[in-house]
Amino acid sequence: MNSSRMNNQEFPFFESIRLENGCFHLLNLHEQRIRRTQQHTYGQNTVTNLKHYLSSFEHPTTGLFKCRLRYGTAFERPEFSSYHPKSVSSLQMVIADELDYSLKYDDRSGIDFLFQQRDTCDDILIIRNGFVTDTSYCNIVFFNGKEWLTPAFPLLEGVQRSFLIQSGIIRPAQITYKDVAHFQSFKLINAMIPWDSATKRAISEIRFPID
Repeated sequence: MNSSRMNNQEFPFFESIRLENGCFHLLNLHEQRIRRTQQHTYGQNTVTNLKHYLSSFEHPTTGLFKCRLRYGTAFERPEFSSYHPKSVSSLQMVIADELDYSLKYDDRSGIDFLFQQRDTCDDILIIRNGFVTDTSYCNIVFFNGKEWLTPAFPLLEGVQRSFLIQSGIIRPAQITYKDVAHFQSFKLINAMIPWDSATKRAISEIRFPID
């Protein structure tokens, strides 16, 4: 556990949940991650029925929204905000061998620091110990001409990533930063960006680490 992230924070973790026309997406996977996080951090979990909890609050019933739920041993009141995806075309590889974001911390200062190293690109692609992990907010998936592969060692195991693996749409594989040039294209996914909404980008839009 990273104590700097935990000190004086009642709600050190969060989930971003897609709310589309009144329907919360992938709640079972969000609930599973909350349970794992609480069990790992506190030795117990308190989440019971996430759908019942979220539905007890007034929320939008039309349109696309992000539901942000902060939590610790208890849950903060969820926040709902209209969601408009950012266009990310280019990625700058950055190296961060010591970065740990295996739990979805509200404190993203380490990732935010790396984001400042994106140069002229829209976002970063984080390399840890030679292996590709994630961008600042998304899991990445690569196309090799036959199938879609996602890094086996992500910074964070996203719920959309888990869903797509379980569905057989993508599969995990060990991908080094040197392997990237051999792929044809990539997509970025997260809880707010389902597979069909993810834009396919040319692999040439990924820049290798700055010397």
